[in-house]
Order: sequence, then structure tokens, then C-alpha cells
Amino acid sequence: MKKYQHIFFDLDHTLWDFDKNTVETIREIYDIYDFSKWDFFTFHEFMEVFREVNNHLWDKYNHGFIDQMELRNSRFGIILEKLGVAAENIPQGIGKKYLELSPIKPNVLPFTHDMLAYLKPKYRLHILSNGFVDVQHTKLKASKIHEYFEVIITSDSSGFRKPQKEIFEFAMSQAGATIDNALMIGDNLDTDIIGAQNASMDHVFFNPNKVKHQLTLMHEIHSLKEIMHIL
Repeated sequence: MKKYQHIFFDLDHTLWDFDKNTVETIREIYDIYDFSKWDFFTFHEFMEVFREVNNHLWDKYNHGFIDQMELRNSRFGIILEKLGVAAENIPQGIGKKYLELSPIKPNVLPFTHDMLAYLKPKYRLHILSNGFVDVQHTKLKASKIHEYFEVIITSDSSGFRKPQKEIFEFAMSQAGATIDNALMIGDNLDTDIIGAQNASMDHVFFNPNKVKHQLTLMHEIHSLKEIMHIL
């Protein structure tokens, strides 16, 4: 096993439990704006369309087709119009309310704290995320894992996005790491793993849902506790 010194983690879906936190947030949004009274859609329909639209917008952002502001400002307009809400009835500020509520959710994926506590004395730990710097810092603090990490690199702080190799090179330079002593851990094949491969960086694919794929990988795990057997 190569002697690593620096471990870079993706945040959403890898450490921070995006799915659980999002369900809680969308439930609050549904109740705050009393959408049930309109009888247009159920909470479950709201959640389903949110996932569909949010995933589509993030894919466009990751590939450089839209910017941060378009993602944030268009998200709920698209969602609610899909659900049959007329444009004039879409609540003002709903996108901002989502950004206030979502990052303060504390849920992390199973074994996150155990795994980070195990790694911290042995390695220098960092975050490498396509998320936005203000939101990611809030998530780290809310979930009580911020103290594990030294360098936080995001797409807006670096000027690049995964899978561009430049964001990985920028992250390593900021952390004082090199290709020879750095490892990337993430859940997204298109951004985290192909991006790491683009940068010739060692990598671990976190695949809790056991998604089938054809990529040749260095390591693949289905639980974060498996990292403690690799490192």
C-alpha cells in the first residue's frame, strides 16, 4: 500500500447525508409554504420532482453549462412549474429559504465520525467539493465534522469543477500534497473518480448503492467503515 499523507473527500453523498438532509428540508419547505392547501401535489411528489430537477441542474453545473446563480435561482421555479404551479403563484424567496435550511442539517452517513476519527491522527484530511464555499462550510459545522479538515476546496473557490483535472491540481497545491501522497474519496463516478483519473490521482469509489459500472478502479467500497481496512 502506497504511503499516503493527504486524503481528499467529497462532501455531499460521501460524508454529509444529502438524501436524508434533503428530505427533512423539503418537508419543512412544504409545510412553511403550506403547499398541501393548494391540493396541487403531495409532499412525495414534491420530493420526487425536486430530486429530478436538482440532479439535472447539478449535472449541467458540473459540466459547465450553467453557473452557480442560475442553479440557485431557477431551481424552485422549474420544480413548481412542473408540479402545475403558475409562475405568479411561486413563493418569493423559496430558493433562499431552502439555502438557509438545508446546510444546517446535521445528518452524516453511517460510520462518518468513526472513520474520520480513525484517519485524523494518521493523515491530513481535506474537502474537495463542487458545492459552494458558503454552503459547504455551514454543512461541515452543522454536522460537527469541520474540525477534521484542514483545506476546503470548492468549485467557486478554485475556479474549476470536478471532473476538470485543474481542481484536483489546485487542491493538492493548496494542501501541500503531491500525486504521490494524495488520495481522493468520493461517491460520484463522473466527477470524483473520473476527475481523479484525469489528474492521475489515486482514488476510492464510495458506492453504497452498489451501482453497476464499467470503470476500472483502484478501490471500491460500499461502506465508509471499509476505508479503515484500506488505510
